[in-house]
Amino acid sequence: MPVKKTKPQTQGQLKKAWEKEHLLHILTQEKLRRKDIAFLLIYYLNDLLPFFEEHPEMYPVENNNIFDIIGLEEGPYIADVLRIGWMKNFPDGKFYPVDEIKRFQFAIILFKVSKTLPLFQGKTENNYNIKDIDYSDYTYKAVTFTVSNEFLKLKDGFFYKDKNVTGYEAAIALSKLRKMLKK
Repeated sequence: MPVKKTKPQTQGQLKKAWEKEHLLHILTQEKLRRKDIAFLLIYYLNDLLPFFEEHPEMYPVENNNIFDIIGLEEGPYIADVLRIGWMKNFPDGKFYPVDEIKRFQFAIILFKVSKTLPLFQGKTENNYNIKDIDYSDYTYKAVTFTVSNEFLKLKDGFFYKDKNVTGYEAAIALSKLRKMLKK
C-alpha cells in the first residue's frame, strides 16, 4: 500500500496556528502584559489596518530598534502597534513587553485606537460619575470613552482603574470594537 505524503505547513498556516494557540492562552490570563495587548490589537484589527491613519508617538530609538522586543514572538505585532501609534515605547527606548496592563492603561489604548480612525462612528461619550476617577484625572476622557462604548464596564460605579485587565476582558472589548468598526 502506498504511503501518502503530507505537505509541510506553509509559513502562513504556522502563523495562524500560533496565533490561535496564543489567543487561547491569553484568554485565560488574569494579568495581561504589554506584549499581549499588542498581539490582541493586531489579531482583532489586522484586516482593518488600511483604514487607520498612522500617528506614531514613539520616542526616538537608535536605528529604529527596540532592543527589549528582539526575539519575542510578539515582536512584529509590537512593531505594528508602535508604527500606527496605538501604543508607544518609553523615553529610554524600551517597550517593556512584560509589564502588566491596568484597566486605565487599556482604556487609554482603546481611546488611541479610536483616534487613529478618521471615520470612527462610536457612540458619543457620556459624562459619568465614576467613584474612583475624578473628572480632572488625565484618564477620565479615555475611561468615559471606554465605558460609554461598553468596552469595559463600571461595577457599582467604580472603574477599578488600577486592577489588571484580564485576557477575557481585553478580548471582549476588542471584539466589540471590531464589530463597531465593521458597521
